[in-house]
Amino acid sequence: MPRHALPRRRLLSGLAGVSALTLAGGGSLVLATGRSLAQDAAPDSAGDAVTYRPYTLGDPDAPVKILEFSSFTCGHCASFHTDTLPLLKEQYIDTGKANLTLVDFPLDDVALAVTLITRCAPEPLYHKLVEIYFADQDAWLKRNPLEPILGIARLGGLSEAQLDACLTDEALFEEIQRRRAEAEARFNITGTPTFAINGVRHPGSYKADSLLPAVAEALAKAEGN
Repeated sequence: MPRHALPRRRLLSGLAGVSALTLAGGGSLVLATGRSLAQDAAPDSAGDAVTYRPYTLGDPDAPVKILEFSSFTCGHCASFHTDTLPLLKEQYIDTGKANLTLVDFPLDDVALAVTLITRCAPEPLYHKLVEIYFADQDAWLKRNPLEPILGIARLGGLSEAQLDACLTDEALFEEIQRRRAEAEARFNITGTPTFAINGVRHPGSYKADSLLPAVAEALAKAEGN
């Protein structure tokens, strides 16, 4: 099997046996072997047509463009989606002043599986699944997360065949890893969530009292004020 191939058994065994993973700082999961996902998945060929589609909340032409580098097993990422994002949407995204694009930065096999499932979903379901996986993180991120992860996707309307296709989509897998490595190099990402606002890495936290003023400052610059 090629080094970059995506064996479904590896993903499912990782999901079913989270005891093989160890907890790192901030409640994130990392591979117990210490190997990064990028090391396990370095592509050596172009592969099939990539199905990855970037999804953005808000007007694509908004003057402020926010990139969110996030992992589904990151507790702080879940806090951003439940606490800060509603305020960001109300003040800037829903008013056409800013948009936000989630860039997947999976920290482990569990986050990778959820990422593959969400990215396989059609656009309306994608946004709903992202909301649910972050909002209900405590419910599914447990010792044996396989069934709750797949159960959420089934409730969203994905069939067993679709889920199997998601978890074996090698081209999508490689594209997620390529974008993760590119983001890590460009923005020096050392943890999640990390944000870039109009192409500049946000030095503060994901909390509203830090992120919202940074968005306001970027908006003022974009409007020439």
